Amino acid sequence: MSFGKISVGKKYLILSMMIAVIIFGLFSMFTLNTQLSPDTNPPMATVMSVYPGALALDVSTDVSKPMEEAFVKLEGITDIKSTSQDNLSIIQLTFDYSTDVDQAAIDIQNTVSSIRSTLPSGLRDPQVLKFSISDQPILTIGIRSDSLDMLNLRQLTENRLLYELQLIEGVAAVNIFGGYQQEVKVSLDKNQIKAYGLTIEQIAATLKTSHIKAPVGTLTYEGTELLLRVEESLMTIEQLENIVISLGDGNTVLLKDVGEIYLGAVEREGAYRLNGEESLALMVTKKADFNTVQVIENVTEKLELLKQEYPNVEMLVATDDSVFTKQMVNNMASSVGMAIFFTMIVIMLFITNISRSLVISISMPMVFLFTLGLMKMFDMDLDLVTLSALILSIGFVVDGAIVVVENISRHQSEGKSISQAAIDGTDEIAMPSIAGATTTLIVLIPLLFIEGFVGEMFRPLSLTLIFAISSSLVVALLMIPLLSVMFDPFKFKKTGKAMSLFSLPFNKMMDSVLEAYLRLSRKVLKHKLRTFLIIMAFMAVSGLFIKNNGMEMLPKFDSGVTFVTIEMKPGTPLEETLNTVSYIEKYLSDAPIVVSYDSRIGYEEGNFQKGDFGIMGTDQAMITVNLTSRKEREDTIWEFQDQLRTYIEDIPDINRYAVKEKGGTAVTSASAPLAIQVSGEDLNVLYSLADIAKEKITQIDGTTNIYTSYNNSYVQMSVKLDQDRMKELGLSSASVASQLYGRVEGIEVGTMTVSASELMNIRVGYEEKNATNLEDLLNTDLTTPIGIKIPLKEIGEVYTDYRANLVERDNLTYTVKILGFTEERAFSHVVDDVEKAMEEIELPRGYRIEFTGEQEALTDSMGDMVFLISLAIIFVYLLLVPQFKSFIHPLTIMAAIPLILIGIAPALGITGKFMSMPVLLGIILLAGTVVNNAILLVDAISEGMKRGNGLNQSIEDAIRFRYRPIMMTALSDVVGMMPLALQLALGSERFSPLAITVIGGILAATLLTIIVIPMLYATFENLKRVDVKQ
Repeated sequence: MSFGKISVGKKYLILSMMIAVIIFGLFSMFTLNTQLSPDTNPPMATVMSVYPGALALDVSTDVSKPMEEAFVKLEGITDIKSTSQDNLSIIQLTFDYSTDVDQAAIDIQNTVSSIRSTLPSGLRDPQVLKFSISDQPILTIGIRSDSLDMLNLRQLTENRLLYELQLIEGVAAVNIFGGYQQEVKVSLDKNQIKAYGLTIEQIAATLKTSHIKAPVGTLTYEGTELLLRVEESLMTIEQLENIVISLGDGNTVLLKDVGEIYLGAVEREGAYRLNGEESLALMVTKKADFNTVQVIENVTEKLELLKQEYPNVEMLVATDDSVFTKQMVNNMASSVGMAIFFTMIVIMLFITNISRSLVISISMPMVFLFTLGLMKMFDMDLDLVTLSALILSIGFVVDGAIVVVENISRHQSEGKSISQAAIDGTDEIAMPSIAGATTTLIVLIPLLFIEGFVGEMFRPLSLTLIFAISSSLVVALLMIPLLSVMFDPFKFKKTGKAMSLFSLPFNKMMDSVLEAYLRLSRKVLKHKLRTFLIIMAFMAVSGLFIKNNGMEMLPKFDSGVTFVTIEMKPGTPLEETLNTVSYIEKYLSDAPIVVSYDSRIGYEEGNFQKGDFGIMGTDQAMITVNLTSRKEREDTIWEFQDQLRTYIEDIPDINRYAVKEKGGTAVTSASAPLAIQVSGEDLNVLYSLADIAKEKITQIDGTTNIYTSYNNSYVQMSVKLDQDRMKELGLSSASVASQLYGRVEGIEVGTMTVSASELMNIRVGYEEKNATNLEDLLNTDLTTPIGIKIPLKEIGEVYTDYRANLVERDNLTYTVKILGFTEERAFSHVVDDVEKAMEEIELPRGYRIEFTGEQEALTDSMGDMVFLISLAIIFVYLLLVPQFKSFIHPLTIMAAIPLILIGIAPALGITGKFMSMPVLLGIILLAGTVVNNAILLVDAISEGMKRGNGLNQSIEDAIRFRYRPIMMTALSDVVGMMPLALQLALGSERFSPLAITVIGGILAATLLTIIVIPMLYATFENLKRVDVKQ
């Protein structure tokens, strides 16, 4: 096939194809889904079960444990973790990446249904939630008003604002937090209840039977079958007041005679503040398949309309995921433009002919539009990973165009017409260009089939690079020849003269470098062994540096968002926690780099807020802090966090705290980068081991903010019942517990519709809580089955002890975790020291300490990456064997690969980067790219040998002939990746080590390939001649 003839001969077909690429590429650019980063979490589901009145250990034993044992049989299950707290069980199920999470959710629901009868009767129906990164709030809106109190503001927000936002396309849910809720209170007079011989349970039962909606069958009426229902609904407070209560002596009394009925505020256990002012929060989550930026734009547009409709209500955006995403995309797009510009400058310096430079320059945006079109076809996203890949590809995509244009130029200099030169030049270089691109593609393709974290993180990057390199090949072979013919008549003499002022000195310098190379080459060929030993020494030193430099999963990046979670002394009331939060808010309000902050304190039933220490209670708070862009401040987010930690340390009564940045962990489901798990069967032993481990880890250099996942200092008041006395009275433990719960918390008996069709709960309780102290509790009256009232102290005694606030299990085993963060030192070095410290702890039989979270993922990923590097080297070698029809010369070419170490080591050292997954990916990428220059050299030397030239002369001619293309592609690669390496764009810190690795590797391999490859070629040729003579 003649690519040149197709390009030049089918002009209008090629031009139509170019126009189609431009149109579809631009369409794709503006319609691709944008997000911050890919979801690397495996399919997950969460089973949440509410068990009112139960302590954490009871929840674990009676609810979590039997459910876990049932879930083990689910297909595709890889991990089962449970967290049991007072009143609540949360079981997180992780599945294999190939599992359909929708089907898994159905299977989970069926499993729950099959064991429901064996679970406690007081357990509310478990909820099965499909967990994804999309389920996290993408937008938080603060609501406040000067004219409405928090109770009325919440009513308005629930009845109008929340409903309006839920109707927006792409919105999955809108949850409300903060303020006050109303309920219908039936506040009983304890003295009247006693006088009439009633109990709270009797009144609750009467109210339940007075408020009923139930089907009772069907009947035929006038030939029509009708559904028959009994319906008695409470609609007004007056109706509730006049409910008749039957007394034991046959008389009756009205409800209003034994208590007061009114609308009142529910005792709140949660609050929300925006920038220090009490507000309401509306937390918006999006549907999984929708664009984050677009959904938020739709919501904010609706907010503007709602602001006009409700001018007395202030609606402020507290947190907005689209802000950083848009900044990141815009910054990355600017970096792409900058990379293209600098690459064009390099090309123009080498190619003084302006028309040819323009041809190459035009090819770059064409390749990107082609790539974006392919990304759209494969339903990919524009995110931190794919945009980094686009920047990374700039140098690679221009290589094919440079080679084709240079070859066309050479043929034209031989006296051929531009059309014939375009055809011959393209066809001559077509197969080497395809072979060169294939060596890069072949190392990227295996990444598409790797599963787990590495696959989910790097598959989009690999696919983007594959699209870009493939597109560049199509553009180089089909579009460049035609563009060369079309642009040839334009000489751009004036521009050329101006450009020559820069290009001539540059090219003179490059010629001087070439002559230096040739002199060095002659010396190397005379001293092969000495050169070989020197190169090996450099490689050994570089390899040793890389090994000892330390490693991390993924580099941190400055997102500008910090999360602060605090826990007060166990049982701290909401108001006291609010007071402590105000100290932190004061610090934040005085910090010039803080833009805004919002605080969520406590929890709301049905809207559980998970913090770093489990589901939050009144003694916990989470603060989200938004900083100015990292380009607008001197302090990094980590310096700010260190200052904030120092401040929090001095605040009294804070039991535990955690300060971390958004995106602070490579594994998004991990709470902290450093996670050590202690597992065994006895919780008290686990707590003791964890305390020892925490103390040792805290003393290790490079660790900070170390905390445990549990707190076993919660005070518990327990009632020990006299079973013999209870038998005499006909009481059971369950009935005693039920009666005590009703007297302490009250009893919900149903709902009623009040003003404006608003549905409210009805709660029956005493005017004030029955027990304000131990004596009150012991004197609490309990009713036996025959109506006799006895005080609690007659059947039991009350004592206090300490307990843990949560119980964790991992794959059916009790566990506790020690969590924390690292700073200044490499993550792997800290882990090594932690491992040594853990080995010093004497573990009882059946107990173990192990790393989880980021270190576990790093260990698993390392094996995958080493395998991929090995596979890349093998594939490149096997690809070269048929091309050179030799098993020896491919080894000569492959020698370029280890040379990259000599460049990678100083590149990482100078920039202060550790070994990481992006660095390893860069090595894989280099394995497929650095051999291209070696291929060009070996091919040219072999051609010289075939023409009858001597070995040394063939080597010198090959260096002269291939020097400019090699240097041009190398420098264009380097400047193209420079914006990513310099971390010019927000978020680019995460993948800058990839660019740094490739830049260092390409520079070293390019500079050394010109020396080392000819030396090795000559060595093998000499050995071959010796073998032939023998």
